[in-house]
Amino acid sequence: MKNLVRILAWTLIALVIQQSIFLYVEKVYLATDVKIEAEKVEEKEVPKEKNPNEIDIKDGIGQVSLSSDGRFVAFLEDNKLKVLDSNDNSEKEFQSDSDGEVVFYKWLTNENSIIIIQKVQKNGNFYFEPVSFTANKGEARQLTDVNLNEVKINIKNKNDKIDNVVFSNATHSLYIKVQKQNGKSDLYYANVMNQLAEVRSNKDIGNIIVPTTNANAVMEMGESATILNSQGNIEIPNVEITKVLGTDINDNVYFGEQVNDKITKIYYTILNNDKLQWKTLTLSKPVDKEDIIVDYSGKVYVNDKLAGSVLELTSKKTIKYEGQLVQAYSKGIISRDNNKLIKNEIVENKISIN
Repeated sequence: MKNLVRILAWTLIALVIQQSIFLYVEKVYLATDVKIEAEKVEEKEVPKEKNPNEIDIKDGIGQVSLSSDGRFVAFLEDNKLKVLDSNDNSEKEFQSDSDGEVVFYKWLTNENSIIIIQKVQKNGNFYFEPVSFTANKGEARQLTDVNLNEVKINIKNKNDKIDNVVFSNATHSLYIKVQKQNGKSDLYYANVMNQLAEVRSNKDIGNIIVPTTNANAVMEMGESATILNSQGNIEIPNVEITKVLGTDINDNVYFGEQVNDKITKIYYTILNNDKLQWKTLTLSKPVDKEDIIVDYSGKVYVNDKLAGSVLELTSKKTIKYEGQLVQAYSKGIISRDNNKLIKNEIVENKISIN
C-alpha cells in the first residue's frame, strides 16, 4: 500500500512539472516579440574551369594566325598587329620606329616570333620593310645587314603586294615574294647576314618553300617545280603538272600531282639526295590544293569541309572539329567557332609493355 501511494505521489509531481513547463512556453516564451524569417538558400554557381584547348578572342576579329605551339594568336585590329598570349590573356601590340602599315605577317616555324612586312612611306617614296617581332617579349627588331643598313624592298608600283614570305630557321634564309599588277612576281632573298638580292624578276611564280637545311627555295614555275640556282625542273615520273605543297623537319619536300585543277596524289622526297627516291601518299579522291596542309612535324592533313574533319594521311587518323579549319599546329589542327579557337589534338597510339 505504501508503494502505491509513493508511485501516485511521484506521478502527480511529474504532471505538475509538465504542466508548468507548457504554461511557461505558452504565456512567456511565445508571448515575446520574436520574428522568425525563412531565407531561401540558393547554391552559388561555381565558375567553370577554363578549357586549356580553347582560346576566346574578341568580337570583330577577322583572320587569325597562331604560333606553332598554339599559344600565341596574331591578328589585325584597327590596322594594328596585336598578339594575344592565351596563357594569361594578355595582349601585346607591334610597334616600330618606321610607323608603317602592316601588309603581311607570318609566324616562324617552331618559334614564338613573327616576320612582319610593313609598307613604309618616306620622302615621297614607298618601300616594303621586313621586321621581326617576339611575341613573349613584345619586342620589334629591324633587319639590318653587316653594314647596319636596314633591309628594304623598293615598291616599283603602288599595286605591288606581298604574296608570301618563307624562312628556313636552320640556314637563316628569307624569301619575300612580291606580286605585281600583271600577275607575275619578283622574288627577293636575304641570307644569314640579311644581305638582300632580287633573284627572280617578273616571273610566273607559284607557291614557294625552303627545305629545312637548304638555302635554295623550291618553287612552282608555271606547271613545273624547280630549285633556285639549279638547272632544269624537278621531274616526277609520269607527272605532268606539279604543285609544291610544303616541307617538314626531316627535309622532305611534298609535291602534288594536279589533274583537272585537283590534287590526285602526293609525292615526297629529300632533294639533297643525288638520286631522288620518291615516296607517295594516296588520296581517296581528288582534292583542292588548299585543302592539303603539310605540317613541319611531317604530318599531312586533308581537310573535308563538309564533314568538318581532317584526315592525317600517314597515321590514317581522323580529327573532327567544330566551325572552320584555321591551320595545323604541333599537336593537331586548330579550328574557329565564332569567337572561340579550338585546339583539336591528334591522339597518338600508346604502346603498353607488359
